Amino acid sequence: MARKAMNSLDVRVVVGMLASKLSGSRLDNVYWLESGEGVLLKVKGPGVQAYIVAEPAVRLHLTSRPSARREATPTGLVAVLRKWVRGSRIESIEQLGFDRLVRLSFSTGHKLYVELVPRGLTVLVSPEDTIIAASRYEEFRDRAIKPKMEYRPPPLLKENPFTLEPKELAELAARGSDIVRGLIRGAKIPGEAAEEALDRCGIDYGLDPSSLSDGEWSCVGEALAAIYEESLRGKGYVCGGGGGDVSEANPFSRLRLECREYGDFNEALDDYFASNSSQKSGGVESGEVAKLKKSMEEAARLAEDYMKKAEVLRKAAEAIASSYGEVEEALRWASKGVARGPVVEVRGGRAILEVGGARIEADAREGVDKLVLRLFREAGEYEAKARRAREALAHARSKLEEAVTRARLRQFRESFKRRKRFWFERYHWTITRGGFLVIGGRDASQNESVVKRYLGENDIFLHADVHGAPATVILTKGREPSEPDIYDAAILAAAYSRAWKAGAGEVSVYWVKGSQVSKTPPAGEYLARGAFMVYGRRNYVHHVPLRLALGVSYVEGMPTVLAGSEESVSKFSSIYGVLIPGDLSVRESASRLKTLIAKRLEKSGRDDDSLMIAAMPEEEFESRIPGRSRIVKVAIGDGDNRSLVNVVSEL
Repeated sequence: MARKAMNSLDVRVVVGMLASKLSGSRLDNVYWLESGEGVLLKVKGPGVQAYIVAEPAVRLHLTSRPSARREATPTGLVAVLRKWVRGSRIESIEQLGFDRLVRLSFSTGHKLYVELVPRGLTVLVSPEDTIIAASRYEEFRDRAIKPKMEYRPPPLLKENPFTLEPKELAELAARGSDIVRGLIRGAKIPGEAAEEALDRCGIDYGLDPSSLSDGEWSCVGEALAAIYEESLRGKGYVCGGGGGDVSEANPFSRLRLECREYGDFNEALDDYFASNSSQKSGGVESGEVAKLKKSMEEAARLAEDYMKKAEVLRKAAEAIASSYGEVEEALRWASKGVARGPVVEVRGGRAILEVGGARIEADAREGVDKLVLRLFREAGEYEAKARRAREALAHARSKLEEAVTRARLRQFRESFKRRKRFWFERYHWTITRGGFLVIGGRDASQNESVVKRYLGENDIFLHADVHGAPATVILTKGREPSEPDIYDAAILAAAYSRAWKAGAGEVSVYWVKGSQVSKTPPAGEYLARGAFMVYGRRNYVHHVPLRLALGVSYVEGMPTVLAGSEESVSKFSSIYGVLIPGDLSVRESASRLKTLIAKRLEKSGRDDDSLMIAAMPEEEFESRIPGRSRIVKVAIGDGDNRSLVNVVSEL
């Protein structure tokens, strides 16, 4: 079941991000959310304009979907907030204790409390802490929320449960009927974090807390500390159990769920709650498209009508000119009230003529010369109107193409956010030419994980022969990698080492069997986190170039950035670029590579692929670039996506 509200860890992460970004900014305006008791806070500062969703008992985060209820006359809490704090500075944004309660303090001395606990409220208090207004008024067992009363918060969790020692965790968890309930109810760990810590330690949720060993409790404590540290980085993950269902948004990734990563936790929360409340943001372009299509249809209809009228008038003028004498005689009789010849009807001083297959109205006293000139002039006017209608049609068509492109770009962006993420994408990774998965640690913690969790005795361990390089593993699954496979893995090990940042041209990489690698130090020595011992003979791949290819491959129709040797990436990618150490920052390199790839695809007539690349977040490229770089090549690859899909599906 999808969870309905933020937990205490979510609040800690979001508050930290909001405080660093918005403290000192000005509260520009306040609105009611379209649904519920929540308010939308519009905040402005130097170079900053942001919207905060504050929905009691549910959520508080930045939003890119500022959907508000517009009122001619503000009411309730919104009216009071506008009166007392609109235009004031936000002095601070704080989490009270380690609980689901946030306090925004303003330069006027007023404070806004957003309670995310069940049945929580949004409350504005005076500088003296008396209640001015609230989203609703209510009496609880231990407090009352009413005007002019002193504000008292709900009972709060004050200590950070992620910093508890293993012994304390064991004592608190003993209150639960099983280990996961004990962590949640006893130690006050949010449920998602409790489950993830147990998953990382390989501990079954249903075990009796008293059955865990000291070592297992140490593992749980370390896992919780790692989850907390990971959460403070500010990234977000929307996770579900597969099949497109979404059940939670977290500031850390989940092992047993399928998660998609966001660069900012606020974005993950925004998408998660928007998805759960079915607040789809796709109506702007679709409405624009419908309007433009209607405009095009109208312009096309008018152009056709004007040209038909111009043709009728021109033919009539030509017919009259060719029967000059007959028409002149008919108009003379018409001036006397008699219809004769091409004049079929006389109405007062007006004569109705049938000429050139059309009925033309003329002044009975109008001479033939004036009549012909008038008809040619009116035909020209209709032709000019038709030209303007065609110009309007062309303009609308151009606008329609732009609107459709925007709509497709957003559709691709939304699809990309839902792209299935594989477990190995949290590491550096590649696929060798022979179809072997290679993973490498991004930091000391991941180096530890790569060796302890994934390195088997018959797998291949690689490491660049420099200080500061990822622990890299070829997962063999009982097969024997070839020399090209080992070379492909060596490229990964070299590229993500410190040699890249040092601007080196090449390094040596050694490899050994997994059975030669140990986390057990010699007697009397200590191994730091992420370090390891290698025993026996080392095999070397010398002169491994620091030359990394980044390509775009497609898995289940969605683009995936594949990094590795040019030989392997070109095999699996439809297009790729090659980087070497250089002067461009990671962000500049990612932006330029993405642009070059999109333009190359567009030039090749692959507009859909070009749009899809344009829709990809640059972070997807940034996360694969080792450091400052130079792009030396962009080329079309073999695009053997089927082979890549086959490899990935077996992992």
